[in-house]
Amino acid sequence: MKHRFLVAALASVMLASGTGAVVAPSHPVQAISKYSHHWHWVKVTKETPIYKVKVGRYMYQSKLTHKTYIEKGSDLKVMYSGHDYPWRVYAGQRGHWVALRQSANWFRN
Repeated sequence: MKHRFLVAALASVMLASGTGAVVAPSHPVQAISKYSHHWHWVKVTKETPIYKVKVGRYMYQSKLTHKTYIEKGSDLKVMYSGHDYPWRVYAGQRGHWVALRQSANWFRN
């Protein structure tokens, strides 16, 4: 009897406070965790500036040296790094390139 009353009380509190309800995010989250830790081919949906990074020994010594734009419809490899720069763009041996957009709404899988 105690357990039924306790479960009923907890369920009513959760429903009243909205804790038990599952809420979808209001902004589109395009699989940030899916894109972390390895390169993925994506298609650019908005013209996006990318910057070449001259990497220093420490982060505060790194500089953005060159800016160029990726055209809409281009295919490229990106990786979400999150800590130094939000999105790294694969450039092979041509240095480090980054896109400084925080969200993932400038490309699609």
